[in-house]
Amino acid sequence: MRRTKLVARARRALGKRDLWVTYPPVVAGGLIWSLAINGILIHHQFMSGGVSGFALVIHYLFRFLPVGMMVFLMNIPIFAVGWAMISGRFFILSLMGMLSFSFFLTVTTWLHIPIDNPLLAALFAGVISGVGSGLVFRSGASGGGTGIIAMVLNRHFSIRVGMVSFALNSIPLILGGLLINLEAALYSIVYIYVSSSVTDRILTGFNERRSVFIMSTKSSEIADEVLDKLHRGVTFFKGEGAYTHTAMEVVYCVVPLFELARLKDLIRSIDPKAFVVINETMEVIGKGFEPMGKFPV
Repeated sequence: MRRTKLVARARRALGKRDLWVTYPPVVAGGLIWSLAINGILIHHQFMSGGVSGFALVIHYLFRFLPVGMMVFLMNIPIFAVGWAMISGRFFILSLMGMLSFSFFLTVTTWLHIPIDNPLLAALFAGVISGVGSGLVFRSGASGGGTGIIAMVLNRHFSIRVGMVSFALNSIPLILGGLLINLEAALYSIVYIYVSSSVTDRILTGFNERRSVFIMSTKSSEIADEVLDKLHRGVTFFKGEGAYTHTAMEVVYCVVPLFELARLKDLIRSIDPKAFVVINETMEVIGKGFEPMGKFPV
């Protein structure tokens, strides 16, 4: 009965039209990701995190074992365990991501990007890898491995996902430093940091947003100008000064970074004494920004 339900769930996930639109960026991400590993990492004996990191360590110790095959084989038990514990859509897309990544790791072993300086190699590999993995993650998928393990352990043992991911990503670096090359392992930290930063940038998009809280005695006028001049939504929060106990309406709005200067000029022209708090905002989903249904997982 349970097996029948799992198969039916997979069929429902595969039958969704929007799922097929998501495949191309997942496959492209797997290709780009593999170029960083075969083109740069292997030639400098750099390590990586997660399953690909374990595969690289094994490849460095036993050269006859290809990285692509090791990534595929190590992911089989992970997907088998996670099959019943993650959403059908995420499972299908992650399976596609893992298969694409493994396949391209296998067919691009001939690639060599000639960068002799190890620091430049780590930086460039991080950029390439970050773009590839960012495309995969932005599509609501993963390359398998540590993400699925972290979700399973969290569900069964309430272990925090971040702690599991950190541990599993650190082990290949430690093993690489002890068994292969300590200097290469240290450069690998640079690679992982750059890759993570680029991945975050791909996930959040290049259009940075700022959330703004405006405390002013002329909140209604400011709100009207934001609606009229910037065409951005505004929300009022009821506020009260802790010292004066004066009631006020706090204006809250979110604007793209390139509109922030206009917003500050607008506020200054209406109330030079306004108190303004500006926060970096990771992601905004909704009308006027990213559609709600764009990145379902």
